[in-house]
Amino acid sequence: MFNKDFCLFLLYNANIGNRLENRKTLLLLFALLAGLVCLVLALKPGQLFDDPVCAVLESRDGQLMGARIAADGQWRFPASDTVPEKFARAIITFEDKRFRYHPGVDPLAILRAIRLNILGGEVRSGASTLTMQVIRLSRGDKPRTISEKLIEMVLALRLDAYCSKDEILALYAGHAPFGGNVVGLEAAAWRYYGRSADDLSWAESATLAVLPNAPALIHPGRSRDALLAKRNFLLDKLCATGVIDEVECGLAKEEPLPVKPWPLPEIAYHYLETLRKQQGDKLFESSLDLGMQQRAEAIVARHAEVFATNEVYNVAAVILDVHTGKPVVYIGNAGHGSGGHGDNVDVVPSPRSSGSTLKPLLYAAMLDEGDILPGTLVSDIPFHYKDFTPNNFNHTFDGAVPARDVIRRSLNVPSVRMLYEYGVEKFIDVLQRCGFTTITRGADTYGLSLILGGAEIKLGDLAAVYAALARELGGETAGGRRAATPPLSRGAIWCTFDALTEVSRPEEEGDWHTFHSSRTVAWKTGTSYGNRDAWSVGATPDYVVAVWVGNCDGEGRPLLTGVGYAAPVMFDLFSLLPPTGWFDEPSDELEEVVCCRLSGHPATDLCETDGLETVWVPRATHRPDPCPYHKLVHLDPGHRWQVDSDCWPVSEIRHVSWFVLPPAQEWYYMRTHSDYHPLPPFHPDYAGSRGAGAIEIIYPQEGMSVAAPVALDGSSQGVIFSAAHSDPGATLFWHLDGDYLGETAHGEHKIKVVPEKGPHTLTLIDANGHIASVRFTAL
Repeated sequence: MFNKDFCLFLLYNANIGNRLENRKTLLLLFALLAGLVCLVLALKPGQLFDDPVCAVLESRDGQLMGARIAADGQWRFPASDTVPEKFARAIITFEDKRFRYHPGVDPLAILRAIRLNILGGEVRSGASTLTMQVIRLSRGDKPRTISEKLIEMVLALRLDAYCSKDEILALYAGHAPFGGNVVGLEAAAWRYYGRSADDLSWAESATLAVLPNAPALIHPGRSRDALLAKRNFLLDKLCATGVIDEVECGLAKEEPLPVKPWPLPEIAYHYLETLRKQQGDKLFESSLDLGMQQRAEAIVARHAEVFATNEVYNVAAVILDVHTGKPVVYIGNAGHGSGGHGDNVDVVPSPRSSGSTLKPLLYAAMLDEGDILPGTLVSDIPFHYKDFTPNNFNHTFDGAVPARDVIRRSLNVPSVRMLYEYGVEKFIDVLQRCGFTTITRGADTYGLSLILGGAEIKLGDLAAVYAALARELGGETAGGRRAATPPLSRGAIWCTFDALTEVSRPEEEGDWHTFHSSRTVAWKTGTSYGNRDAWSVGATPDYVVAVWVGNCDGEGRPLLTGVGYAAPVMFDLFSLLPPTGWFDEPSDELEEVVCCRLSGHPATDLCETDGLETVWVPRATHRPDPCPYHKLVHLDPGHRWQVDSDCWPVSEIRHVSWFVLPPAQEWYYMRTHSDYHPLPPFHPDYAGSRGAGAIEIIYPQEGMSVAAPVALDGSSQGVIFSAAHSDPGATLFWHLDGDYLGETAHGEHKIKVVPEKGPHTLTLIDANGHIASVRFTAL
């Protein structure tokens, strides 16, 4: 139907249409590809790497103190945002000489790679820039194909568009492989050379620069010649480009290759472990002083070796900077690694029985309330409350002790009496507001034993509280802001610290006397029940040192005390610190009070005989009662008798101010105070009132349960009951449940009693009809 020419015409036009359609398709595909590339380039790259990193601890000046391997078993330190100049020069020279100038992809390197690959008939060069290598590292173990190379190029262009060259170089240095399980420059520097990458020589930097290209070369005993040749080749290139001179190059080539991996430092081991548990694995830029930490660890290790001879295996210590509240030294335990004797336990955040460490805070709180003055006498005689009968450490009593000496000497019985007067609930509130995070229970749980170790505290909390007290006394802030302040006035803290500077030092007969001339420290020790925990904490205006000694399993040991074990460690640690002055007296928060020299109470006219003293005390709304112990008594001219007008001529009676303690206090007080003189006895013809409270039963006390020791044959050996009388010459008549037991005289009022099991009433009567009685239960 159609001629030949017409058919050829139709066929020709159809081919033209197909070619046009194919060209349109190609153009469309190219446009889509270009648009996709532009879109990728327009999108800001997200986080490239999310690999697990090591936990790394640095000192306050950036020195490595310790590291733990990452969760995937790699030594991969958290990436730094800077690269040492020597390594930067070396890696750019070796891997990507136009790195500073190209846009992430080097066209000249691509053309060169194409020429080399064609001429060689195989892939000899990939033309990868450092930027492209960062992309490849971030994408994991992808196959090295042309399509993957194109993707790397596009992503490299994008990365270069949004990041500086230094940032890209830091990404490479932080994630490049350096052989074995070592990833990143900083980890490699420490593993192969035992120091920071900042401190590497040209030879060392060159060695690490050639490793990412061939990480297997680092293996000891293998390929050493190849690694040496690569390193020296790079050194020659650095010399040829003028980065180093010929002398430097020659000397660098003489340096040996690393022989084997270095162990990483393990300084402040427990601190890093605790930080990891709290915050996960990352870089911890601490406030620790590297040199001081190392010297402190040596001191603790030396003492721990001695303590181990008494089977005391654990020691912990912290030194806080008062001004910042941050640790300068942190020793969680004397050792680590073996797991024996609990040496992997970080004791600093571990609750332990507080011993006597809380006593100064009670003293300060009572000063603030105006309940006591520094010299106020506190009763130190046997004390019983419900089922609690405290004892002093040396099992003796002084009768009455000034409040400041109670904390200086860490006396238990007077401290319990002070807490009884102040109130357990109030004191718990003080402790919680001071910062003791483990004191969370109520007064019914702790009771009066709170002041003797009935609560658990942390060594870290103890140090922080004393640092807060010192900071408050200095009127400072912590970390540039007002820190949580203790509920104690500067005046009360001043008086407390002043008392604590005069604590009896360990080994008083030895070299500890010289400590007074070197520095002033307010310090306190503590020992928990059963000799399980030994504490010592001391404060100056600049530092607080706190030490704990004991066994992590809670085993007590003979002679383990705060004074004998913890305090010597504390003083040795103080010797590491620079000299410091002392706090300025907060005169605006103190006022003068004229006190009786003997009783410590505000003075009365009767106190002048024995002397007065002016004491600086915290301002308070009320004060203790005026001196209750100086009494006006009427004596004969020779001061042998107490008399009245019925038994002695009025004109000869002498009216004398006399310091008189209650009978039980007096009985103990006289044993340690030879200058104390009891009142003369009443004249036989004395007809007036001889006063109430003349008799005081010392043991047993009201409500007490009494257990008598048992002999081998099972028979009871009886109990020694004791009492005191205000008249040294008085006779006491003893009765048990109305039955007469016997009499005592001449000041030694003790009697042996064998009570039957069950409740009883003990009654004492003197010749003048004075009566005292207590109820007790025999077990």
